[in-house]
Amino acid sequence: MSQQGSSSAQPAAAQTAAPAPAQAPAEAPITIQEEGFWLPRAGSTYAADSDAAWNLNLYASIFFFFIVIIPMGYFAVKYKRKSDDEKTSPIDHHLGLEVFWTAIPTMLLMYMFWVGFKAYANSQIAPNDAYEIKVTGQMFNWTFEYPDGTVTTELGVPKDKNVKLILSSKDVIHAFFVPEFRLKQDVVPSLYTTMWFNATIEGETAVECAEYCGDGHSRMLTKVLVLPSGEKGKAGTFETWLDNGGMKTPLPPVALGQKRYTSLCSSCHSIDGTRIQGPTFQGVFGRTEKLSDGSSIVVDENYIRDSIANPQAKIVDGYPATMPTFSYLKPNDIDGIIAFLKEQK
Repeated sequence: MSQQGSSSAQPAAAQTAAPAPAQAPAEAPITIQEEGFWLPRAGSTYAADSDAAWNLNLYASIFFFFIVIIPMGYFAVKYKRKSDDEKTSPIDHHLGLEVFWTAIPTMLLMYMFWVGFKAYANSQIAPNDAYEIKVTGQMFNWTFEYPDGTVTTELGVPKDKNVKLILSSKDVIHAFFVPEFRLKQDVVPSLYTTMWFNATIEGETAVECAEYCGDGHSRMLTKVLVLPSGEKGKAGTFETWLDNGGMKTPLPPVALGQKRYTSLCSSCHSIDGTRIQGPTFQGVFGRTEKLSDGSSIVVDENYIRDSIANPQAKIVDGYPATMPTFSYLKPNDIDGIIAFLKEQK
């Protein structure tokens, strides 16, 4: 009986067990959710103050546009000079009217300033309990370093918790912009800037670079993942995502390499033979490359690893020495990139 039971159970187990995918699953494009007519979805506590300032300025401008333009058009027609001999009527000032149209706009402008300044001030002062993440911008990607030393290419944050970003750049000026959070901050070389937020909606949204930084500027974007906080090891929590190195579930080498290529390498290296800023990765593994010093080298595992750790040591002839150092990549990340490059025929 026991032998029959075990033999009948084996096919069922074989059917339910699926091999790990060789390629990373196709990811949905990075999108910004819309809410209403004017603005994206409000995804942080700061968004309410920002939207209040926006709406006040917008509707006050619309109101005064019609208050000024409609009477101006009417008076231009009604009091148009009829002939060259017509004399202008004597016009005297009206003190009450002048005080009214000076005092009311002045008070409105002071109130608009206060609403905007209050929102700005609140966005600049991070709470003492904020969770700190270091953000580095470089042409043309973002990297995020967490207090435990984990470095990711997508920003993961716990929902309903204060998060402070400490931003810097390795090359030129960038701008870190999260439309759904209503936050934008310059990222400057040799200088630290900061911003903070409290994300209120679980899900994904986009980080963009809002400062033109080169020909890959439009591709310098990544995801913000807002995850519930919970125990490490529990599926779907921020703590588990961080423990997995910035992934909801660990990926096999080729899939991990594809993910790292998409976020770190695709802006400079194609996989279809197209020449961009760096050599194409199409058929790269095993290819003999001529270097800028006149020597040649075969692209193998060691060359790929060395090029990631010290990219200025062996420059392919005809290409600029602009590749940054990716010293933060872990050994399994490098192994994944090597496995992915082996697949590019």
